[in-house]
Amino acid sequence: MDLITTTYFGWNPLAHAPGCTIPVWDDADIRHTDAIRTTPGDTRPHECAHPDCTHDTGFDRVQLRLLCRTCHTVITLSAEHLNQAMAHTSVTGWGQPPQQLAGVWLWPGRAPAPGHTPYEYLITRDNTHIPTPDTVYGIITGYRDADHVQRWIAAAVPDPDGAHQVSTLRWRHSSKGLATLGEAAAWITDAETRPQRSLVVSV
Repeated sequence: MDLITTTYFGWNPLAHAPGCTIPVWDDADIRHTDAIRTTPGDTRPHECAHPDCTHDTGFDRVQLRLLCRTCHTVITLSAEHLNQAMAHTSVTGWGQPPQQLAGVWLWPGRAPAPGHTPYEYLITRDNTHIPTPDTVYGIITGYRDADHVQRWIAAAVPDPDGAHQVSTLRWRHSSKGLATLGEAAAWITDAETRPQRSLVVSV
């Protein structure tokens, strides 16, 4: 199952022309063509020692063309042997608007099935930008306890040296299992002002 960090982190928007007032790609067209792989000054057929190589001399070129009618920018992306997958935002999580709860914004991850609640959310303080390593403030992840009751763990304030690891990130603060999603969101809202338990080390 996809990690919520790979759903949101590492994706960069394609730039529009400077000053574009409506930076939205209006048209998206795709084209498949047969192409020949050549090397300048070399007419020999393509050869590869790898037994699973399917390049051969020819390949399937895929081009994706995007158009913004506001700034009149056209971007063409080219690749070979492109795999194409179609899904709905109810499954991917990405593409859905964030939900405001207890003063923070919850960005959904992938749902286990259409119509089900996502099992992870990234948290930001506002809804102006999608979560990135620089804007994410917390995470909520779900699990079922020994009695198969839904519980939620919340973590806040990302810190590479933090004492708590939830998902693939480390955090300064982390909760115990909480009963509801709303309770987890409220826990994150108060994480930095709530008195923290002292760490007791036995020797």
